[in-house]
Amino acid sequence: MSGTSILKSYLLNYGHHCQLPTEYYQAWQHVLIVPICGEDSDCFQQLTRLIQSDHYLIIACVNRPKNHPKTSQWQQENKRLINDLCQQAQSVNQLTNGHFLSFQCFDIWLLDYNEQPFESNHGVGLARKIAADSALQLIDKQVIKSVWIHSTDADVNLPTDYFKVARNINYTAYSLAFQHQGHDPELNHWQALYDFKLRYYQQAMRYIGTPYDYIPLGSCLIIQAQAYAHVRGFPKRSGGEDFYLLNKLAKIGPIAQPNNPVIHIKSRLSQRVPFGTGPALLKMKYSTGSVRFYHPQIFDDIKNWYKQLCDYFEKRVLPDNTIINKFWYIESLIHKTMQQTKTANRWQQFVIEWFDAFKILKTVHALETKWPRQSLDELCELDLFRKINKQLKSPPNS
Repeated sequence: MSGTSILKSYLLNYGHHCQLPTEYYQAWQHVLIVPICGEDSDCFQQLTRLIQSDHYLIIACVNRPKNHPKTSQWQQENKRLINDLCQQAQSVNQLTNGHFLSFQCFDIWLLDYNEQPFESNHGVGLARKIAADSALQLIDKQVIKSVWIHSTDADVNLPTDYFKVARNINYTAYSLAFQHQGHDPELNHWQALYDFKLRYYQQAMRYIGTPYDYIPLGSCLIIQAQAYAHVRGFPKRSGGEDFYLLNKLAKIGPIAQPNNPVIHIKSRLSQRVPFGTGPALLKMKYSTGSVRFYHPQIFDDIKNWYKQLCDYFEKRVLPDNTIINKFWYIESLIHKTMQQTKTANRWQQFVIEWFDAFKILKTVHALETKWPRQSLDELCELDLFRKINKQLKSPPNS
């Protein structure tokens, strides 16, 4: 199936896109998607103030969850944002699904779901999906020239060369470098610990030798349009949509992780999603104990087990970790899969695709019964931790 056919097939069968009337089509070079829930109207000014680019389109999906305790507050804040943006815009056109707003360097297609709140189990994932699918339709029609869907959040400052990063279509996505920023010393302390957790886990994935070694942040993603359609887009989840999308993308091609440019993200406490950075900071702030981290022996156990599983086709020796074997019923899985596998290369591919980011995380949790979490001080005393994280700087004490 050709690239164009993949896009059309996805949009026809799985798409949640909105229609932009053709009279508003312009020669946009790039597209940027942003979910919006309870944000200030100046977020777009902060988001775009450094960008130097040809005319581009922002697709912003204004949304709120139906049964959240703060949904009424967010409804009012969303109304205020929409009204403020309409007053600030050079021109405003009301659409059946929102507004089309023109500014000096960019246009905003504002998709308004404020009066149609999402089910609580959908949330930001559905907002990102609607915006990304709408962007995909415009890419398919070649209204947007670039084949990349840029995804970010409203608490971000994008760098000057943001739209120049994604060039190599051999990558399914780019996961950009990031740095959190804030003015509250206490919040910065919790943020440093959370970022340390993210980067420690990333280094552990690299130690294991898996391709799922990226940090999944929806604010730092650039996705190749054809790959996005191939894996059927963002899942309609209330959180973790970035994790699950990248998990699918990594199975069909590599994820680029350039060191530059760096996305600057505002540190803040948040209840917009059930898990992620904002909720994690809230949990740290109000926890009575110290922040604890995965024991590095977990990752060494997984590394050895993973290698033994990869070698099974040639050596015919079961991996020797009883906990992991029982957790995944590995004997039954191997027996079933080997009946359909004829070559070592195909077996390797099966292992990579089957033991994906989700299964690795589940395995980590299964091994916590044997290797409990450690405090930061305990962690930094372990030789295996230093081996896994040679270049990782420790944050302030937790």
